[in-house]
Amino acid sequence: MDKISASRFFCLLEDLRNNLKHERLAEVFRVISFQANEAYGPHTHLRLEINYVKKGSCILSLPEECFYFQEGEIMIIDSNVEHLFEAGKAGTTLLQLEFLPEIFYAFLQEEAEGKTAASFPVFSHQNRLIKIGNNVRIMRVIQRIINELDAQKLYYESLVILYYAELLMLIYRYLEEVFVPIGANENLKYAIDYLRKHYRENIKMAEVAQSLDISERYLRKLFMQTLQLSPLDYLNQLRVNKAIELMKNTELSLKEIGFACGFNSSQHFCRIFKQQVGINPRDFRE
Repeated sequence: MDKISASRFFCLLEDLRNNLKHERLAEVFRVISFQANEAYGPHTHLRLEINYVKKGSCILSLPEECFYFQEGEIMIIDSNVEHLFEAGKAGTTLLQLEFLPEIFYAFLQEEAEGKTAASFPVFSHQNRLIKIGNNVRIMRVIQRIINELDAQKLYYESLVILYYAELLMLIYRYLEEVFVPIGANENLKYAIDYLRKHYRENIKMAEVAQSLDISERYLRKLFMQTLQLSPLDYLNQLRVNKAIELMKNTELSLKEIGFACGFNSSQHFCRIFKQQVGINPRDFRE
């Protein structure tokens, strides 16, 4: 890069930085550990929140849903979304980054071609919580942002701006390629919607495939290509998340919860729950 090009490049980064209303490039950037069952919230904030689970597990509860996260998974919580965090039975350690959404907006102003930031897929009610599994590239960008903000070496602000741009593009790529609501095959969308609505019932994947006039093998291929899960694994994950929600918010017995979530026996419920969460439902609830 010649001197003129380098100068323009740094001017562009400086302009982006100067256009931000707030001086800080992140409100929270840290590695933080929580003891077993330690809870925080419920609360809301303007900041976008990104957490990478370095160790252990945790539950994130929204007003009407609960989501289980384990080591290697990432959660992205949109602005002003009420949420309650609870560490798992063995505690959890998070790589945590929180920043004002205007940082992402700064990049969108040039690229959105007249669209508002709210029309960008990252910012929507449907995407108010994004769960990403085992995405090393996104994790490493988060780590680099935190490292630069900690060290504050020469040009660190410019590097952080660049890393935020990379982070936004990687999230956008994930939404386009993997996250189901965006760009999904219509048959897959139908199947997922069906499973979400009927998870309490005795679902046979052959019948789901038949209703779409496709083979069960092709249905499995759609799930594996997009979600890296079989249809049955997706259904079990959905049922376990619903069971966690009922365990936290009701006094129903474990047997009642299992049947309410579509498991055909207490043994089946315990086996699938332990596969997904790592401990049996009784230990989880204690």
